[in-house]
Amino acid sequence: MRRTLTSSRASNWVDRGEPPNPTLRRILAHFFERRDPADEAWLEEHAVIILGMVAADATEIHIAGYLRSVVRETGHPKREPLDARSAAISLWHTAKVALVRDAAERVLNETPSATRSDEDSLSHWVASRLLSADELEKFERDAEAEQ
Repeated sequence: MRRTLTSSRASNWVDRGEPPNPTLRRILAHFFERRDPADEAWLEEHAVIILGMVAADATEIHIAGYLRSVVRETGHPKREPLDARSAAISLWHTAKVALVRDAAERVLNETPSATRSDEDSLSHWVASRLLSADELEKFERDAEAEQ
């Protein structure tokens, strides 16, 4: 049975297990002042890029730099101060919470390697390659006695 951290009845997108892209698009729409439905594809493109950046371990400073580069490229928005750092912090945390949630769900549903009986411990693996058959037998007896 698959365990989950989410619920379809939760009050927010994170706890419902929804993707971060709609929230990232809303933050980007606010920052770039692009709220027209025709801008959705453009906003989605940048949401995917930012999610990828956060997944690749970018910081909010990297995200702010990216936002500034898009502003330089598009010439919009023209307001001062730009406040890219605040938008970047919002974007980074939105992406990160979804990535952490998804990683936690994967870990929750994995069989911990410590409980797998078919795997050797590192010490046993090394001993089996370095010790003679007699030495390995003694090593295994000593290991069993310690348990």
